[in-house]
Amino acid sequence: MDDQYGEIFKYDMQIVLNDNLTEEQYNEVIEFLNGREEVQEKVPALYTSADAINGENLEAVQIIVPNDNSEIEKIINLIDKNTEEKINISSNEVIITDKLAELLDVEEGSKIILRDSDGEEKEVTVGSIAENYVYHYIYMSKDLYNSLYNDSYEINVIFTINNELNEEQESNLLRDMISETYISSVTPVTNMRSIMDDAMSSLNYVVIVLIISSGLLAFVVLYNLANVNISERIRELATIKVLGFYDKEVYDYVARETVLLTIIGIALGLGLGYFLNSFILGTCEINILRFKNAIQPLSYLYPILITILFTWIVNIFTYFSLKKINMIESLKSVE
Repeated sequence: MDDQYGEIFKYDMQIVLNDNLTEEQYNEVIEFLNGREEVQEKVPALYTSADAINGENLEAVQIIVPNDNSEIEKIINLIDKNTEEKINISSNEVIITDKLAELLDVEEGSKIILRDSDGEEKEVTVGSIAENYVYHYIYMSKDLYNSLYNDSYEINVIFTINNELNEEQESNLLRDMISETYISSVTPVTNMRSIMDDAMSSLNYVVIVLIISSGLLAFVVLYNLANVNISERIRELATIKVLGFYDKEVYDYVARETVLLTIIGIALGLGLGYFLNSFILGTCEINILRFKNAIQPLSYLYPILITILFTWIVNIFTYFSLKKINMIESLKSVE
């Protein structure tokens, strides 16, 4: 969410205008925004929805067509998914977001079909694939839109970048905007982010369950491993004690193996865990979301420390189990 509503979407509000505004009415809205000291930048655009189709693959998309191509970078940071360089809107090709490209199974240079609400279909060429995490977007130039839809371009939304506002100032600005005759609705980016955060919060419970379950599994495996190791080598350990080894020396003899297995497990777990993480994220994703597969250094440190803690606890149990070994009875037992 930080990347989507901070790095990629840089605008603060999305102002939807009434349908079929005259030029004079549109200018009134612009004058109103110019008169608001809270508004720092404004970028008019056409915002509409359509279906993107490639063969049997179909996804709902949002189409953004800026009135001026050079102004799009003020509100949206278009970064190439592969090269991580900035993308400029082309006059004859469209930019699509990465999850959409994956679902449609297309790449740069591919052709896709756009079907509007009236069922009219237009073929366009994919010029670039942009990084994105929430919903599907297609960006195109005003010239390309007019060539596809017979000069029907009409501004219906204004994106704004505001000065830093507190909650009261933002509330007052929203109220004044909504009261304007030619403004249909206003959506702050904070609202959009809040909706997605609420939707994603339930996933945190799943993560907590997975962490607790995996921790308990690690403890049970280590504990059972130590118990089986002692029970299967009871005569050997009893012999060592009979030969005069102290409890601490016997403990070191057994615990050294557990520590070695723990080190091997940590090394394998961190390596294979990276790929398991990618698999789980890919499985959990829904069509309109893409999770960022980024693992922070602390995410490696925590499982190492937790595993070491469990090993230490198991070794404490092991120490007392070894102390309880009855040398005479153990040596008398039949294998």
